[in-house]
Amino acid sequence: MLEANKQELSKLMNLYQGDQSGLVAKKEAEKSAQALFIKDFEKLKHEIIWPVIVDVGNELTEYGNDYHVSEEKEYVDATASFHPANMTFNIYPAKLTEEFRKPESAPYISFVANNYAKKVGIMVSTMMPGEGGSIGSHGEYNLAQITKEFVESELVNVLKNTLIFHTE
Repeated sequence: MLEANKQELSKLMNLYQGDQSGLVAKKEAEKSAQALFIKDFEKLKHEIIWPVIVDVGNELTEYGNDYHVSEEKEYVDATASFHPANMTFNIYPAKLTEEFRKPESAPYISFVANNYAKKVGIMVSTMMPGEGGSIGSHGEYNLAQITKEFVESELVNVLKNTLIFHTE
């Protein structure tokens, strides 16, 4: 190999290796930041979101309705599909017949960790068997925005602005 080409190749490889070290460091820093976000989200679920959901759910039961709370940690399933960490509040309106009082058939409000953006998304479904409804995002928020007052207000506003409890 010509000496000039060898030196040029050596410069290129050194530059590439330097970039690789930087990329690895950035990737590790991002991985650490995402792990910290998930840890904070898990704490938020148990200290903020869960107690408010139970309070609102217990109020709903005073009027003959029912509810179910579920949570998942993030995971990748056997088909390599990613499932984010979340806490979901399923609502069983009194008019919902017993066979449909299960999570897959009822309206819900879900608080979902978006560890890439480091935000909490709120997903809402007003779908009711035989009635339809809609599914969509109700916004994304920073962890600091998710207070007990905020969660309570969101739950009440979502319930108020849907057709779940409207009679025919």
